[in-house]
Amino acid sequence: MPDKSNSDAPLPLVSIPGASPTRLNESWLIISLEKAAARAGHQQWPIAPEVAQAVLYYLRHDFARPKIERDTLELILRRSLEGIGCPAIARHFELVTSAPSINLAALAREAPLEILFYHRLAALVDEKVSTLASVLRLEGLRSCVLSLTGSASWRTSCQRLNDEIVHFIRARAQTLSPSLLELTIW
Repeated sequence: MPDKSNSDAPLPLVSIPGASPTRLNESWLIISLEKAAARAGHQQWPIAPEVAQAVLYYLRHDFARPKIERDTLELILRRSLEGIGCPAIARHFELVTSAPSINLAALAREAPLEILFYHRLAALVDEKVSTLASVLRLEGLRSCVLSLTGSASWRTSCQRLNDEIVHFIRARAQTLSPSLLELTIW
């Protein structure tokens, strides 16, 4: 049985020139891997989470330093990708700017009326886009919509609200940062 003593060990901080060190996390690696796969011609690459988990396991259990340079982390990932037979993805791999995220489900619980929700969402989008990240990640859209509509199951009105929220976020993000590269909705 594997030793679980280090399973809760913190992941290292990633040192990026010109930026504050940022704690590494799984979603950051997955997004970076998926972008590299897309650049290599793989629009769907379902093993990105497994590759990220393997690298994170190594960093938790065998990497003894509290910080890792961005270049070193990218080298570890490129070698890992080459080792599993994915040299094209390895050639395109680079760590994306840490992805700010908004948990829409939590926001809907905090601001259960649409007018309050949109007001708070606008402030959060403004804040997150101002970090100049190349990705804005939105989590819990389905739960958010069900909460705001008070529905237990998906209906036509849910789809309409879903589309309105996505349109609102895209328009707001584009107004603030036309160069925002990706809006990831989970």
